[in-house]
Amino acid sequence: MSAKEGTPNTIAYIGCWFNRDMYAHNCSEMVGALRHTGLNVNVITSNCRCFSTAQHFAIAADQLISIDCTAIKIPHAPRNPGKKKHGLLKYMAVKALRLDIWLATIRGFIFYSRSRGADIVHYDQVLEAFGCIPLFVLAMLLGLSRKRLIVTVHEIDPFQREHMWINSLYTRCTKILVYSENMKQSIVALGIDPAKVRVTRYGAAMIDLNPQERIKYIYFGGHFILNGKGYPELLGALSLLKARGVSIQLLIYVGHGCNGLEQAREMAVRAGVEEIIQWEEFFSGTELAGAYQSCKACIVPFTKGSSRHPVTSAMTNATPVIATRCIDTPEYLGPLGIYIDGSSESIADAISNVENGNVDVDKLGAALRMKARDELDFTRIADELHEIYS
Repeated sequence: MSAKEGTPNTIAYIGCWFNRDMYAHNCSEMVGALRHTGLNVNVITSNCRCFSTAQHFAIAADQLISIDCTAIKIPHAPRNPGKKKHGLLKYMAVKALRLDIWLATIRGFIFYSRSRGADIVHYDQVLEAFGCIPLFVLAMLLGLSRKRLIVTVHEIDPFQREHMWINSLYTRCTKILVYSENMKQSIVALGIDPAKVRVTRYGAAMIDLNPQERIKYIYFGGHFILNGKGYPELLGALSLLKARGVSIQLLIYVGHGCNGLEQAREMAVRAGVEEIIQWEEFFSGTELAGAYQSCKACIVPFTKGSSRHPVTSAMTNATPVIATRCIDTPEYLGPLGIYIDGSSESIADAISNVENGNVDVDKLGAALRMKARDELDFTRIADELHEIYS
């Protein structure tokens, strides 16, 4: 398909391209869908904390999703370095000299120099190397050259909550995209004009279903498993199920470099449920689909952040979702969720209902997959972006 009339020909898409990051894989799928519409999309990425080359003027090419990108090879300084991990000298360079801010600012200038030839720049705002400081620099420079800038906000950078003045950068953006009304409210709370913010959907790959027996449950711990993910309550539910004589298997996977993972494993041992749990670090593509398609339900007792990754992954793979009504979850599931109040008792009761056959897993899963096909397919979202670009 050729690009639609009136749509700019060249898009500079700035985002994470690390091959073991869920946001990067979502970004890659989105770029692929945009290219299929006929757009010339140039990916610009950067070294970040996930790369083995994070502290060097280099980037590990074998850790990129693909080499079809422009990679910025300056070091990344984490905002809160550890003395043991990074050494005292680097720790003091960040804390005393704010090396993290200097490098983020330089990264913003380089993003501009690599993207200024494009008709539109699309920035995927996450954290770290793709946080608000490079975006602020990029927005200022593109504004001076009257270039259009679109930003998709995955997460709000803690720096912009502490320094509210920096949120004025969003006034220089053509459009701000978010993945839920819940996130829109968070952005508006920073002082942003609601008319500038548009809610779109977080895309998910529609991989063919592989007929198999569903025998497990699945839980996603993200990059901060102990922060708003309902993990202690989940362990409590596993203890209750064990006491009731209900035997289940739980697959837990987390984001690359998950914070709190060691402590979470220790908590499972102390709760006496470690034999129930299978731990994995990361899934993507067919591997991710295979994991979800082996499960009776996905458990999402989240109270903070966003649940879009596990919820959309479950929907596309016809896996029912046991979830709280918090954050953005109801916006994606609608009436098709198995809703709980987030307590250990409510999680255990919901799992027991599935185990006892009180939930038609096949019927509910099929309805979720149909909803995902209608709302989450990357082709549909690419068409929506075409409209925004035009």
